[in-house]
Amino acid sequence: IFGGATLTLYFANIAVLSVSSVCHKIIMRGENMIKICIKGALGRMGQGLVQEVIDDKDTQLAGAVDVSDVSKIGKDAGSGILLSDSLEKVIKDCDVIIDFSSPESTMETLDLAEKYKKKVVIGTTGLGDKEKKRIEEVSKKTACLFAANMSIGVNLLLKILGDVAKSLGDDFDIEIVEAHHRFKKDAPSGTALALAEAIAKGVGRDLKKVGVYGRHGMVGQRDRKEIGIHALRAGDIVGEHTITFGGIGERIEITHKAHSRQTFVKGAVRAAKFLADKKVGLFSMQDVI
Repeated sequence: IFGGATLTLYFANIAVLSVSSVCHKIIMRGENMIKICIKGALGRMGQGLVQEVIDDKDTQLAGAVDVSDVSKIGKDAGSGILLSDSLEKVIKDCDVIIDFSSPESTMETLDLAEKYKKKVVIGTTGLGDKEKKRIEEVSKKTACLFAANMSIGVNLLLKILGDVAKSLGDDFDIEIVEAHHRFKKDAPSGTALALAEAIAKGVGRDLKKVGVYGRHGMVGQRDRKEIGIHALRAGDIVGEHTITFGGIGERIEITHKAHSRQTFVKGAVRAAKFLADKKVGLFSMQDVI
């Protein structure tokens, strides 16, 4: 009986120590987690990002911002975080902002990131030269990561396509076709443009001079230096990009298909974790992979 009691007490002590250890780890984890704010939290990407940040063991949802549906302002966006209509109201609580909103909204995010020295991951599409220049300016004050596409697969293509195009040379015509859902507002996609830029750089061409965006009517014979870029919009296509290198007698096609937005969501959170220990500088997903 005495032995049994001792044995029971022994296991009880282990249990207490175990619980204490787990609690300590939870507290430490909370202190070390990367606090992330999602801008554009009600969008297709935003909703996925909110859940991914909650689920990821290294991150914590610190804020969720969106103004597209005023009826949801002040409601639980996830993990007890209330949806806010202002990034400035919640920015002090976060380490990194992930912005998937609109070009105008992203410019506001950059102003606040600069003011409060907060790191920012930008996945907003449709940004022009002026907006991209602003990202460069802010990156001198705080760490910024901008990518037209957060997919690991697409960013691998961005690494290799220049070399492929250079190896094939002018004997192969280059065409890019992208397809997205009917709700996408900008065309061509930022990813298609990034792929075209990577190819143009590889073959020493200026995309602004050789880019051809769709064809109609009597356009004449194709110039060997052209890089064609075409956009399809239909149904619920998440995102597809096909690069065609067409020669005489043969054709090479490289295609990337995103089956769900989760690939972009995971890439964006991975980018935020990469950025967490950076002070200043402009980064891309090429730096992450």
